[in-house]
This record gives sequence, C-alpha cells and structure tokens, in this order.
Amino acid sequence: MRDVVRHATGELQTDVAGVVVEDDDPELILLVSVDGQLGSYPLGGATVVLGRSSRSDIVIDHASVSRAHAELMTQPLAIRDLGSTNGVRVKGERVTAGALVPLEVGDALQLGDVVVLVQRLPARATGRPWRGQLLDGRLAEECARSARSAAPFAFARVHVDPDADVELARAEIEAALRATDLLGVAGSGRFQLLLVDTPAAAARAVLERLIARLAARGLGARWGLAAWPRDGTTAEQLAAHAWTVLRTPGGVMTRVRALIEQISDSALSVLIRGETGVGKELCAETIHRLSPRARRPFVRVNCAALSEQLLESELFGHERGAFTGAVAAKPGLIEAADGGTLFLDEIGDLPLTLQAKLLRVLEDRVVQRVGAIEGKTTDVRFVAATNRSLEADIAAGRFRRDLYFRLAGVTIELPPLRDRLDELDGLVEAFVARAAATTGRRAPELSEAARAALRAHPWPGNVRELRHTIERAVLLCGGGALDVEHLALTDLDGGATGRIDEPWLGPEEDTIQPGDRRVIAPAAERSGRATAPIAATGAGGAANGATLRHEVAQIEARRISDALQHCGGNQTRAARMLGISRNTLQARMDAFGIPRPRKRT
Repeated sequence: MRDVVRHATGELQTDVAGVVVEDDDPELILLVSVDGQLGSYPLGGATVVLGRSSRSDIVIDHASVSRAHAELMTQPLAIRDLGSTNGVRVKGERVTAGALVPLEVGDALQLGDVVVLVQRLPARATGRPWRGQLLDGRLAEECARSARSAAPFAFARVHVDPDADVELARAEIEAALRATDLLGVAGSGRFQLLLVDTPAAAARAVLERLIARLAARGLGARWGLAAWPRDGTTAEQLAAHAWTVLRTPGGVMTRVRALIEQISDSALSVLIRGETGVGKELCAETIHRLSPRARRPFVRVNCAALSEQLLESELFGHERGAFTGAVAAKPGLIEAADGGTLFLDEIGDLPLTLQAKLLRVLEDRVVQRVGAIEGKTTDVRFVAATNRSLEADIAAGRFRRDLYFRLAGVTIELPPLRDRLDELDGLVEAFVARAAATTGRRAPELSEAARAALRAHPWPGNVRELRHTIERAVLLCGGGALDVEHLALTDLDGGATGRIDEPWLGPEEDTIQPGDRRVIAPAAERSGRATAPIAATGAGGAANGATLRHEVAQIEARRISDALQHCGGNQTRAARMLGISRNTLQARMDAFGIPRPRKRT
C-alpha cells in the first residue's frame, strides 16, 4: 500500500498496518481499498481530485483508475465522474459522467476496481467522548454498510481489572488506536472498540498489541473480539459474541461458528436445524457473507407462508398464460438467486409436488418455469432450515428421502438458548441498548432479580422471545431500573414463571417471588370461560402494580391482534411473528377474550 495511495505532496498517510502519520484531525477521512489493502488519510479541502496522475490531490496508482478519475466535494458531500474510462459507481450503480451525485458518509464508492469510502473522524480525535449507547448505534450502522460493501470490520470489548486506574487505561487505549477506530465506554473500566475496515486477523493483532501495552503499564485486562461476518452479521450478534468470548471463551456457539467458517467456501448445500427463534436465518446469512458468493444475492423464501400454487410460482417463476392471471412472464426466486444463495426456511412445510421439482434443480442445476417447455441452467447454493424432525416426516411419507440427502450436504445443529446461557448476558445488553436507542432513552440498568429471572427462564421462543421480552421491558420500565415486573416471562402453555404482572393474576398471586417456578393457569382455564380484554385503570382506581398489569395486558392484546390482522388470521404465522408457539398464542387469545379467526372456505 506504500506505493499505491499518496497525497499529491508524496507523503503517505497510512500503510496496510494502519500506522497513521500525525496531522491535524479534520472532520472527514478517506478510506481507499486497493487489492485488499487499506489506506486512510484526511480530507482537507472542499474539492479533492482522485486519479492516477501525480497532479491529482489523491493519487491512486491502479490500472483501473484514470489519470483524473473523479472529483470529490466535501461541502456538501458529493462525487462527479470526470469522464473516466472505467466509471464511478455509487452503491453499485454507475453514475453519469459529469453529473454531481450527492453522497452520505459511509456510502461505498468504486473507482474502477478500487473501493473508496468517506468516513467521519471518530469523536475521540476531536475531544468528544463516546458513550456506550452511541457506539452501539454506530455498530448497527457499520453492519448495514458492510452488508452493502462487504467491507470487513471488528467489534471488541476490553475490560480492565477492577482495581486498575481507569483513566490511565483509557488514555493508553486511545493512544493505541488508529484514526479510523472508535472507542466507546460501556461502564467503569469497560470499553468498546469498533475497528473499521479491519479483517479478523488484523483486528486480533490490534487487540493483542493493546493488551500488551496495558500490561506494560501494570494494567490487567481481558478482551473479547467479534469479526463481521465470521461471528455475526447484526449488531446484536456481534455485541453478544464479544461479550461471550470475554466471559466464557470456547462456548458451544464458538464450535458452531468454526463449522460455519469451515464450510462457507464450499458449494455444498447446508441444512440448519434448531428450534423456532434460535437464529437459523442469521446463520444462513453468515454462511452467505463468508462465502465467495457474498457480492451476489441472498434470497429468502418461507416455504410455510404461501399456498402451494403461489409458492411454485414464486420459486420457479412462470411463463405468460401459464395460469389464470399470469399476464406476463416472471422469473422465480431461484433464478433471482443465480450466483448467490437461496435460503429455504421451513423446508419441512414444502409440499411433496414441489419437493420433486426442487430435487431436479439440486441434481441438474436446471430450473423450469411453470408453463415452460425448456429449463434454464442456474448456479445457486441452497441453504435450508427447519424446526421439525425431517426423519419423522420421511417415515410418515411427508418428505422425500432423496431430497433430504441432497439438502443435508452439511448439517448444522443450532442449540436452543437454554443450552447456551453463556450468551445470555451479551444478548440482553445488546437488546437493551438497541431498544433504548429506538425509544430515545438511556439504557436502563437491570436489577439482580431481573438477571436471575432471565437466567431461570426456559426460553421456549429462544433468541426471538428474548428480544421481544427486552423490547417490552425497556418500554415499561419508563427509564428507571429494569426489574422482574417489567419482563412478563411466560411458559409455553401460557402460564407465568417468576413474575407478577400477568393480567389474570389475582391479589393472592401477587406475592410470587423472582425465580418461583410455579405455573399459574390463565383465568379462562380456572373459571371455565373466556375473559374480556381488560381496560387500563385510572391512576386513582388501583394500586400502581395493578395499573402496570393492566397496561401490560393492553400492550400484549394489541400486539396479538395486530399480528393476527397482519397475517390474515393465520395463527401459525402470527405466532411466528410474535416469537411464541401456536399453543401459547391460543392461550393468550383465550385469556384476553380475542376470538379465534374462522378458517376461510
């Protein structure tokens, strides 16, 4: 990189290791990636010319870059193609030569084969400390940017020993970071690091040097590292993984992630198995992001969400006139995923007739549209997921044995959340930060009783249930401490476990303590009749606890009604949207007096 990107003065600003030459810290910096090597330097002027010529303000010595390739404006941020041979692309789309195209900080640009990004200088360099919640939001932005540009980055946690000098530790960490790195504070002696445009191996080297620097000053510290996309593709996944590695390195999900990384480069089909809500879709996306197909489409199909005819048309496409309403030819999702990955969720619900057609695609790599005479070759990697026992479905004649063996080239078993509680604290922290940022509130502290209740809960809905539980709790705690009464934890059969805010609890049950494993039947079961939805009680009409229970009842009843309406009355789909089982949904509907939709005839 030393001989690739330079200022017009000839002074190199960074090398591939990210060693930054001291300079006045401007508001914006430019990141340039050439053949996998990264350079960064400040943007000083209002207009900057990028090109291969030595007369350019920023010289990029690459064969695909023209002598005067593009003009970058910083006030406001925009780019203009100066008539280059290989063009300028913004978010993957080539721009018209001479046209001024507005940009946003973080947009991915391509000058020929060179990737260029404009980033805002981290706040630490301008004297503005970052708070943990702001860095969590920045982590989500970086995930979105990398999903567009495939640029790697890493997120890390560094916790110094409790008796260490926190201010000295912070000063040492700041001194060790590069200009593009972000520093966040998640608590006393707890630091977050965002290492932008940094592959996993380079990020690990940065962390190891940082820990050695702290040790040289007598400061003990532990660290946990999560790299995108190896360890996750969402802010929650990365934050939870960094926390888990720091607390309990070598956990069960570490082995799963190692398997994902091992198989990602191959073209083998993958079958992901696990309960509802464990993260099967995110696992499939991680496989895609780590594969050579990462820049090609990742297409999702829910095999349980459509009728057989609609699913056939969506998957395989159709020709004009193939059936009533087919007024034009339409390519299917298999064709749309050409060169990329097709994720078939709920594969166990695929009708037998479509299983035969899918088997042909897997064997011959030819897809035939509905009503077509000839097929079309396609290059697609198939990743399927199910929460059912396909072996039992095969024995019952509901699933083809030959299709099973073609899909299960590699099988990944995702354990339920109750078997990977080492991840719980990290997931809770990530979900709390995200929910607080969404509502514009400060992230609340969790009481020890709330943490104990979270650890004791069996989590039948797994990570999806945990996310919904935390989102609701952050809303209900009103900016104060998050306690057990805000969690509303419920077992599969609709009973409460260790909570006091269920709408069907009477005065005698209000004494339940955190961790109590008694199951309380809904009022509809105890009385033999359905109960009507409960309206909120005025401030003077009940105790605060009762008022909270009524508010929770209204929120839950409204969410259930909205989900049913969104899903057209389909209870299975509504339950999946809410992150609970169908049995739990029906028990809640009975408790709130919500009528069950009738089947359409």
